[in-house]
Amino acid sequence: MAANFKIDTSDYLGVKHKRFRDNMLGLALSKPTEYFKLRNYLVTKLKLDAIDSIYMIYYNLLTQGKDGAETPNHILAESGLEGTTISMFVPCYPKQKVNEFAMGVSETLEKIAQEAIDILMPDGYEAVAKERIATKSKGAHIIA
Repeated sequence: MAANFKIDTSDYLGVKHKRFRDNMLGLALSKPTEYFKLRNYLVTKLKLDAIDSIYMIYYNLLTQGKDGAETPNHILAESGLEGTTISMFVPCYPKQKVNEFAMGVSETLEKIAQEAIDILMPDGYEAVAKERIATKSKGAHIIA
């Protein structure tokens, strides 16, 4: 019943996420090189790897009727339909149209990935880290 309903106010208000953001700012300020290593990792995983994978998934599906990006199987073989031949179910969608479609999916995913990166590593923190690196570099030249 309604008496058992409880809102996690800390979660609702994003208190833990705010603490996470403070930790990211601390990382950008104290260890800017490590901040950029983490950001580079996220960009690689969320953008490069995911986008390449999603492009190939749709390319394989629309041209060959196969699922997956790495070692695709024909969707007919995976669906469990019997009494049909796989050769009858190869879409052979024109490659130019497949490329346009798959690129559209990839572009959308790239925008979503960038939004996730901005949530994890907020705008402005990157500039702070760059400024710290530049300041440290100038200090190193002065000392040397």
